[in-house]
Amino acid sequence: MKSILFFLSAVFINTFLFGQNGGSKNLSEMEVKYTYTFVRDTIDSDQSHRAIETMILDLNTNSSIYYSEGFMKRRRALENIVNTARSSKVSAEIKIENLPKYTIGYSVYRNGTQIYVTNNLYRDFYTFESAFLKWNVDFNEVKNILGYKCYKATTIFNKRLYTAWYTKDIPISEGPYRFKGLPGLILELRDKKGLDTFQAVEIEKKQVEIIPLQKGIPVTREQYIQKREEFRNNPYPGRIMDKVKKEQLMEMNKKNNNLIER
Repeated sequence: MKSILFFLSAVFINTFLFGQNGGSKNLSEMEVKYTYTFVRDTIDSDQSHRAIETMILDLNTNSSIYYSEGFMKRRRALENIVNTARSSKVSAEIKIENLPKYTIGYSVYRNGTQIYVTNNLYRDFYTFESAFLKWNVDFNEVKNILGYKCYKATTIFNKRLYTAWYTKDIPISEGPYRFKGLPGLILELRDKKGLDTFQAVEIEKKQVEIIPLQKGIPVTREQYIQKREEFRNNPYPGRIMDKVKKEQLMEMNKKNNNLIER
């Protein structure tokens, strides 16, 4: 247990302190909660197999951080365990099955017009940089979402057509994941086939510090995808693993083919 706590301590030193520079805190003006639903296997048409994750977007005019609510709950639970063990100097049992669950492990940090996506592959975190997307806003349709008048826009993202509904009443170029760059906040988003859908369900004024959640190894998007595919084809390299189990993991990775970055 001591070694586990030491490992967790190292993780939290790297994760929680990254981005803190001792100066004044960069606080959000509001928090948007999205319901993100998606399919894992694009040939599986059973709607009951869709995954659902609650995603959080903390934002102000100049910056934002986007992450999974479940991921943050688990991280805070682990932080509490580490801090308790440190203060009491008593080993604590960590039962993974009792920790909050999550599906989405990536986070997206925006600073001005620069966007940084961070995800982990096995033992390492990787971060690639991107910019605002290009949008077509030449539409007349409008609709109401959460009491806000929303306008239609479309974009091609990773070879898929996405339709967004954004509100100029919150004139911040923000939205879920890398979907940013419109003259307002995106409240609804889906691709043409409905494989990925994002629906804002709650907006509230909230002050949360906006900092990157992890420090990743800097890579290009193409390098990240290459490393991700290497890991999917060879899960947990260097670890002694039963051949049957490894083949099962590889088969599961093949079925998990609806990757938002392709």
